[in-house]
Amino acid sequence: MRFSISFSILLAALGAFGCTADGASKSLEGGPLSGRARGDAKTDVLPATPTGAEQQGKADGNDPRDQYPGSYGFTNPPSVKSAVAGEFEPINTFFIGWGSGAWENEQFFAEIIRASADEVTVTIVVPDQQSANALDSDLAGFGVNMANVQMVLYGVDTIWMRDYGPLAAASSSGALTLVDPRYYWGRWMDDYFPTALANADGLPASRPPIEMEGGNFQSDGQGRCVATDAHVERNYAFGYTAADIKNLFAAYYGCQQTTLVPALSGEGTGHVDMSVHVTGPGEVIVGQYTTADDSVNAKRLDQAAQMLANDGFLVRRVPMPKNDRRSVFRSYTNALAVNGKVLVPVYDEDQRYEQEALAVFKEAYPNRQLVPIASDAIIQWAGAIHCVTMTYNQ
Repeated sequence: MRFSISFSILLAALGAFGCTADGASKSLEGGPLSGRARGDAKTDVLPATPTGAEQQGKADGNDPRDQYPGSYGFTNPPSVKSAVAGEFEPINTFFIGWGSGAWENEQFFAEIIRASADEVTVTIVVPDQQSANALDSDLAGFGVNMANVQMVLYGVDTIWMRDYGPLAAASSSGALTLVDPRYYWGRWMDDYFPTALANADGLPASRPPIEMEGGNFQSDGQGRCVATDAHVERNYAFGYTAADIKNLFAAYYGCQQTTLVPALSGEGTGHVDMSVHVTGPGEVIVGQYTTADDSVNAKRLDQAAQMLANDGFLVRRVPMPKNDRRSVFRSYTNALAVNGKVLVPVYDEDQRYEQEALAVFKEAYPNRQLVPIASDAIIQWAGAIHCVTMTYNQ
C-alpha cells in the first residue's frame, strides 16, 4: 500500500529553524550527550564505518545513552500501523549534515545542492551561525539557488546523514512518526538528531531496540523492504536472528516483507545502498561484479539479485566499478532520487562501466534527468551521495 504523506506541518516547523530575513539561523535543542567521536568539521573525516575507538567503546559495554531513557531509550512500536515511503517518491526536502569533513568535501556537497535546489528545499544542519554564514556565501559562489536552501543550527558529529537521520513512517491517515534507531557508539549528537527534530515539530519519536544505520534500509513504498544480513552481526549484543530483524522492521517500519541480501565481503559498512537501489514499487537495481574484478562479491550480488527476484522484484543489474581489492568500494547504486532528477555517483578512477550504468538508471527512471556527481574523494570514506543525504517523502 502506498502512503500519501503530508509534510506541511513539518516544513512549517523547519521554516522556523531556517535562515531568517536578516540572515540569522535558529537552532534545534541538543541531547544530553555530546559526541565523543566528533572531529574537526574543517579537517577531519569520520568514516561511514565505525572507527576502532567506537568499536572498542561498544565492546566495553559502557553505553552512556542508557542513563538517558527519555532521550535515547527504546520505545514501543507506533500504536497505529505506519510505514516508510519509497525514496523514489516525491519529496519536499532532504537533510545534509555539516559534520566532520564537510568543508573538506565542500565542492562535492555543492554539486549535490546545486543539482537539487531547483527541485526541493535543501536543509543543511550546521554547527553554528558562523558556519551558516560562511556556507551561505560559498554555496552562492558555486551557483546554488539559495532561495531553496535553509540552515538549522545543531552540532552533528558526521556527514553521514543517511545513517543517523530521521526515517519518517506514516499511517494511512498521514500521521507521522520519526523512527530513530541507535547509531554508532560515540556519535551521540548524530544519534539524537531525529529525536531533536521530532521534539521541535511535536511529532512522536519511535526508537526501536536495534542498532542500525539508514544506509542499510530501503523500502519500495508498498511494504517491501530490502536490507543486508549485516544487521544480524551488527546486533550481536541483542542476540537477534534474521527473523527478529524482520519482525522489528515490520513493527517499526511497516515492512510486510523484508529481503535480507548478502552484504558485500570486505566492505566496512555492510549497507544495502552500496550494492542495491530501489527504483519503484517492486523494482530494484542490483550491482554486478565481473569475476575478474571480484569473484567473491560477484557471487554475493548474483545471490542478492536472485533473492530479490524470488521475492517478486523486477531486478535490473548495474556494473560495479573496481574496488581496489576491496579497499575502496565505488558504487553506482549509492544514488539519490530528487523528484525530476536522479543524482548518480561517478568515478574518474574507473570509467569503464559509467555509460552502461547510466543507461540502466535511465531505463529505471525514464522520465527523470540523470545528474552524474563526481564522487572519487568522498567514496574513500565508505559512502557517496545517498550516504550523505536523508530525504522526506510525501
